[in-house]
Amino acid sequence: MTRLKKRFAAAACPTSLHLLVRGVLLLVLLLSVSGVRSAPAGSLIYKNYIVRYDRGWDILCEPYVVQKNDWILKIFRQKGEIAHSDFREFLGVFQRLNPHVTDINMVRPGQAVDIPLRKLEHGTLPGQSSGVVTIPFVTLTKVIEAIHQSSSQYVIQKGDTVSELVAKYYGRYGTRPYQEGVKLFQAANPQITNIDKIYAGQKIYLPDPSIREKEWYDAMYDEQGNLRQTLKQGAGPGSDDARTARPPLPSPEPSKPQSPLEEAAATVAGDLSTKGTYFIPQPNGNDFEIDLSQHPMLTLPESKMLFTQNGRIMGVDPEALQQSWPEGKVIDYDEAASVEEIVAAIFGALEEKEDAQTEVSFWNQGVQVAVRAKWIKALSDQRWLCITPIASLEERTPEPMRRYLEQNGIQIKEVLPGNQTSSASPNEPEQRHMVKNILAITPNGQKDFAQRLCKALNFSYAPNVAVSFPYAGIQIQAFANLLSTPSGGEILVDFGDLYGDAIESISKSGMRVVQITANDTYTAMVRKILTALGERYVDNPTFLAARRAPDYNASVTVQGVLYADSKNNRTMLSAADLHSAVTDLLSAEGVAVVTW
Repeated sequence: MTRLKKRFAAAACPTSLHLLVRGVLLLVLLLSVSGVRSAPAGSLIYKNYIVRYDRGWDILCEPYVVQKNDWILKIFRQKGEIAHSDFREFLGVFQRLNPHVTDINMVRPGQAVDIPLRKLEHGTLPGQSSGVVTIPFVTLTKVIEAIHQSSSQYVIQKGDTVSELVAKYYGRYGTRPYQEGVKLFQAANPQITNIDKIYAGQKIYLPDPSIREKEWYDAMYDEQGNLRQTLKQGAGPGSDDARTARPPLPSPEPSKPQSPLEEAAATVAGDLSTKGTYFIPQPNGNDFEIDLSQHPMLTLPESKMLFTQNGRIMGVDPEALQQSWPEGKVIDYDEAASVEEIVAAIFGALEEKEDAQTEVSFWNQGVQVAVRAKWIKALSDQRWLCITPIASLEERTPEPMRRYLEQNGIQIKEVLPGNQTSSASPNEPEQRHMVKNILAITPNGQKDFAQRLCKALNFSYAPNVAVSFPYAGIQIQAFANLLSTPSGGEILVDFGDLYGDAIESISKSGMRVVQITANDTYTAMVRKILTALGERYVDNPTFLAARRAPDYNASVTVQGVLYADSKNNRTMLSAADLHSAVTDLLSAEGVAVVTW
């Protein structure tokens, strides 16, 4: 396989020891899923990866420059967690991140591509929001040891020559791969002082050409192309080599101010053309020519729209064009119109052909999410674009929730006053609540769950408490589990140990009894216990994602019980595997979480 050149050189890691340790631990995971082969413990070299944004995820990518004879699909199948778990999804991510590659089977030498390796939660790696992360590679202390580990023993046959053996595995005589192969052969066989003098029956070591695919291969050579004896310790943090090898981080380009029309086109995910000429065929055989600098055209998958400020297109009434241009629309607008007004006009034209939709929803991990927006537009492959005007930045949907929605097929665009939109940005500062009150319990049966639940809610739980009650004129003693709250409420919890009229007799004595059956789920137990105690709770509560009215907002309904104690401290009790964006939302609302 032809080796692909890297677009980025080795780079220095963060100076903090904590970040270095974190990076090394993350590297172990990355190496296990990205097709990168590990190397013997030793010095450190560093490598830069690109972080790209795709549908709510940060995608860790490896930058490559395509070389002659590269078979890109074969290389892709060896790269990363996404490719290994779902190759079709991988191809989709690759094509979205590399739109310049129009045919994945026809990559050109010299073409730069970003190969997606794995999905990252926002803020997983140091420097992730900058778009470039530096990850240390644990590599070789001695180059010779590395070569020996990648070599196999061979017995010289009659007629063999070193040049023929090297050319067979590395490339024809005189090429760079051939020259590298000779150097590797010499390093693997230091006992052979003259490679032109070998004899039949002699045992030698042949370096496997796959060594060239290892991430640390280039680091074995110095500037003159000679093999190093060891990898320089100077490749570590703070060294001159590290500083010179590290490529400069890309500086953000200053954003160009967009006109309201351009902003509106981006908001509805359309392509706006403001230059060139558009031709509409006419019945007489002549084309009607439209100067797009005078009448910009918005292209959407289902329609084309021309904008005019005087109600006419190139001096012609729009109705005259409809017969020969049935898929087209003409929109009147004013240069002083706001983004919201232009978006409203666009959707007004679209809704002439389709019913307006104001809500989309999905289920995920025990949570129902519904998004209500002023304008909703279907995108390709079952994805949705939801657009809503908001009054200020304080009303926008939090970044973790925006990403979560986009991961589930819903993209949020929020139009701010002043002709701006507040759309998801891959490089925004982390907005996740770093400290959350979350307790995950792993009960071993119903009795164990009852005890763990009481501890989580600050209740008292006493198992096997003796209970005396009158029955048929005599005093009888039984055993049950006593549960009490800080406010003084008490109940007995029975797991099938009380029979007959015992429960009724105990209830007559003034003590409430909750019977837990074998078929009761843990959630059902929670409801029974809180009901018997007379405590406040809400079944399957709903939370708003953004701090604004519910009319145009995202709502999250969590399966479970929301309990509020006497001091109005709230706890979400749920068997659902809650996504981090949902626990972020609960944390922002001051709600503790108990899951099982």
